[in-house]
Order: sequence, then C-alpha cells, then structure tokens
Amino acid sequence: MDFDTGSFRKALGGFPTGIAVVTAGQGAEAKGITVNSFTSVSLKPPLVLWCLGKNSSRYEIFTKPEEFTISILSEAERAISTQLASGPECALTGLPLVETANGAPGLAGALTILECQREAIHEAGDHIIILARVLRFTSREDGVPLLYFRGRYGALAV
Repeated sequence: MDFDTGSFRKALGGFPTGIAVVTAGQGAEAKGITVNSFTSVSLKPPLVLWCLGKNSSRYEIFTKPEEFTISILSEAERAISTQLASGPECALTGLPLVETANGAPGLAGALTILECQREAIHEAGDHIIILARVLRFTSREDGVPLLYFRGRYGALAV
C-alpha cells in the first residue's frame, strides 16, 4: 500500500495548533526555532514536549543544551514566528527578549515563558521528541494566541 505523505501532512494541518519558539544558548550565542509541535505532558511532575526533525539544520543547536526556554507566542509575534521558522538563520539579534534564570532568553511579548530542563530525547520516525521538565514559568492573562491552521497563521476571535 502506498502512503501519500503529502496528503497526510495536509490532513494533519486541519488540527489547529499554537505556535511557540524554543530558545537555547545565552547572550549573542542564543538561537531560536519556531515549533507547533509543543504540548503539555504532565502536571506532576511538570513536563512538556516538543519535536524536532532529525534532518533539521538546527539539530545540534537544540539537542545539546540541557536547558532551554519555550515562549508561547501571541498573535502580535507573527513576524518573529516567520523569521525563526525555517532556513539557517536562527539568531535572536534585534528581537525583544527577556532574561531568564536558566540563561536562554524568552521572547518579551510571549503569553507564557517556560524555563525547561531536558529530561529525555526519544526517537520517533523522522523526528525526535524532546521531553522537558518545567523549572520556572511566567504567564500573562492578556493577549491572543498565535495559531497555525491549514498552512496559515490565524488567531482566536476572543
């Protein structure tokens, strides 16, 4: 049986997801990547996960650090999401950042910033699953989340 991966990808696009940026490194060396594969896993202990393609040009940048930060984006951060979504450029230069205790910056306009420590990396087909423990977080009540649906950005009507 042939499996049409292009059609499968399109079908999965019918599930709206939030958008997050994972940052790793410190200072001028900090890098970021846009992900929509972020999800919560457990409240006790506080665990989250995100996925990264094994063939990503950023694989080493995001699999080596033990600690990283996940910023859940607001609709106002669409340009940042696009900037960090693809290609080799993943520098955070010029972006509005906030310092965190783990050293990897968060995005200043994010709805939530999670400071994480890697728990495990699991093989999963052409991707890996990065499981992380949330050590600290900040969150705000205002703002509208940035969403991705059928290959396009969107926002909730709230």
